[in-house]
Amino acid sequence: MTRLVWIQGTQLTPTNGALAAADRATDRVLLVESLPHIGRGRLHRHKVALVLTAMRRFAEELRADGWQVDECRLERGLGFVEAIAEGVDACGATEVLTMAPCGWQAQAALPGLEATAGVPVTVIDDTQFLCSREAFTTWAGDRKRLRMQEFYAWMRRTHDVLMEDGKPAGGQWSYDPDNRETFAAWKRSAERSRPTPPPAIDRADPVLTAVQADIDRLLPGLPGRAEDFWLPTTRAESELWLADFIEHRLAGFGPFEDVSDPNDPWLRHATIAPLLNIGLLDPLRCIRAAEAAHRAGAVPLASAEGFIRQLLGWREYVNGVYWREMPGYAERNELGAHAPLPPSLTGEARTDLACVQHVADVVERYAWTHHIDRLMVLGNLMLLLGTEPKAANAWFRERFADGYDWVMQANVTGMALHADGGLMATKPYAAGGAYLKRMTGHCASCRFDPRRRTGDDACPFTTLYWDFTARHHDRLAKNPRTAQAARGWERFDADEQTAIRARAAVVAQGIITGTL
Repeated sequence: MTRLVWIQGTQLTPTNGALAAADRATDRVLLVESLPHIGRGRLHRHKVALVLTAMRRFAEELRADGWQVDECRLERGLGFVEAIAEGVDACGATEVLTMAPCGWQAQAALPGLEATAGVPVTVIDDTQFLCSREAFTTWAGDRKRLRMQEFYAWMRRTHDVLMEDGKPAGGQWSYDPDNRETFAAWKRSAERSRPTPPPAIDRADPVLTAVQADIDRLLPGLPGRAEDFWLPTTRAESELWLADFIEHRLAGFGPFEDVSDPNDPWLRHATIAPLLNIGLLDPLRCIRAAEAAHRAGAVPLASAEGFIRQLLGWREYVNGVYWREMPGYAERNELGAHAPLPPSLTGEARTDLACVQHVADVVERYAWTHHIDRLMVLGNLMLLLGTEPKAANAWFRERFADGYDWVMQANVTGMALHADGGLMATKPYAAGGAYLKRMTGHCASCRFDPRRRTGDDACPFTTLYWDFTARHHDRLAKNPRTAQAARGWERFDADEQTAIRARAAVVAQGIITGTL
């Protein structure tokens, strides 16, 4: 008896639960590439190249480990379900094994796969996260409001990470207050004088070259350029990236994780999310490496804890919330936002806002930018403009190499746009030009003045921040974390309020139409 083990493109790990349940001697592995499926959205070509090259490399890895592997490369016609059904017929499989998909839509399609294939489909629990969906549901229980900090402490205890005698190392769960250095501090720091980008990869690799040729042939016109591809596509390369981060960047990660420098897109960030999200790196392996570096005295506790919190806390929490709240979460739009995406983000126009244009250029080139650019430049702009959440989510999923629905729903709908009404964040992450000047280096080259609210040279972020405060005044006034902003709006006299709102209308129209 033969079972067909379907390995999905975001589950390229030897610890895949479906592989663990299978038998090398009798079962066959199937990987399906579907360029027609990819072509339905304008994915960044780096994301496509990463996943397809990693899939082909993983097939080689599995064959070397003794598995019988089939690779199906769809160019037209068949979809995933039909391709798997053909795979069942080809080997006479009596069952399909697969690991639970990472997204809601793919999960909902599994009954259709069973009907088309004509054999049972056994879905194995997702093994790429340290907290299972069931465990998260149990932890959440009947809590009226979820708190990531509480979940993170629970995960630290559960996995015995940065713990000493049952207590958090150093006596605190979080050292976030220690990790908020400003751009001015970054400029003065010796860290800035030694740029440490991620290590280079071999762009002449024959498997990568073949994938790039397939993209050129079948998916012309995707955002991004083949010559800028920069991501590892094998497990060995990914492990080298992790080691490089731990040795050269982790120590400086914590203090400057909220800084944005137009001359250095990487700063001290790990840039490993694209690798984690398709299975090329194991999250616990990354966590233990950071913990070991701290215990060896090579990395300050605040930096190690800040990095670990992103993986053991935020990443796991985001996935848990996604599966607990979907599919209804994707429909949330608590602030009634319906504006379209700014054309400066889709490549249809350029903008005079230096921070926005720089970050858009970085995303266009790398299919990546670090979290402060995502939240406080891109997300902040969308929040202040009132960008429709579904459109924002789609853009982030398509343009980022680590962008998947489980990632972006909570990060975009919840964290950036506050469209869930406060489930993911206790306040909207709205900010004006003063924040951007304090934390980034973009304002120095910008024609707008972050101190001004009105006038042609007023920073659009400052103008739109106060307009956002006016539009949502009552909601903000009731929230202790935003009541001060509401009171700030109340201190403006009627003429000033009218001038701000009028200028905001002009600014928003200019950004949305691509004329500002």
